[in-house]
Amino acid sequence: MITNDVLELIRKRRTIRRFTDDDVSDEMLETLLDAASVAPNRLNRRPLYYLVIRDSATKTKLAEALRVRPYIEQAAIVIAVCADPKISTTWELDGSAAIENMLLAAASLGLGGAWVGSKGSELWKGAVQALHEAAAVPENMDVVSLVCIGYPAEEKRPYEPGEKMDRQRVRYDHWDNLKL
Repeated sequence: MITNDVLELIRKRRTIRRFTDDDVSDEMLETLLDAASVAPNRLNRRPLYYLVIRDSATKTKLAEALRVRPYIEQAAIVIAVCADPKISTTWELDGSAAIENMLLAAASLGLGGAWVGSKGSELWKGAVQALHEAAAVPENMDVVSLVCIGYPAEEKRPYEPGEKMDRQRVRYDHWDNLKL
C-alpha cells in the first residue's frame, strides 16, 4: 500500500477525549480555522460560521446538555461549527469537510481533537439550545457539530495501513462485485 506524509497524518489522527490543562495559542487556533476554511463546499457558497468557545461556563453547559463529561470541559477550545441553511442545501456536508480539515490540522500541530454531536437527538437539541442561550447563536443558524481541541493527555497509536479497511464494504462497478 502506498504511504506518504499526508497518508501517515490521516492514520495518526485519532479521537482524543482526554486533554491537558495547556492552552492552545491564538496562532494554532487561526491555523485550524484556516484549514477549515479551505475545505470543499458546494459551489463555493460558504455557509459555515465558527464559534470559538474558551469560556468554561459555556463548555460546562454544553457538557451537561450532551451528558458528555469531562472532555468537553477539559478541552482548551470547543469550536461550534455553525451554518446558515439558507445559503446552501449541503451545509452539513460542507461542515463535515471543514471539521475533518480542522482535525487533521490539529493532529499535524500535536493537538488532539474530538468530533462531538448526535444530530437529531434530544441531547443535541439541548446543546443547540445552550448555544443559542449562552453564546447568542442566532436562531437562523444551525449547528453542524462541536469540535473539542486541546493538547492530548492520552496517547493513541496511529492506524496501520489497511487496518480499518473492510473489503466487504468495497464494491466495484456493480454491488455484487467484490474483490477480496
